[in-house]
Amino acid sequence: MKYVFYPEALNEYSKAVRYYAEQRVDLAQSFINAVEDAIYRLKESPNRYPIIEGDLRRCLIGTFPYGILYSLEQD
Repeated sequence: MKYVFYPEALNEYSKAVRYYAEQRVDLAQSFINAVEDAIYRLKESPNRYPIIEGDLRRCLIGTFPYGILYSLEQD
């Protein structure tokens, strides 16, 4: 399964990493790991997470106040 970040989502992710790095470097790494883990879970089982509107689904990022919004599209 291929995935693509929208530019706005990538920008928000980068800002969050910088914010957590300003708090504690290990916190930023924990956030990065949590996002990567969520992406892995999405790729393994894309229908696992609930539809929140139309064909949009949301996967929450562990203990962080973020989620990945996504939709499934044909290649």
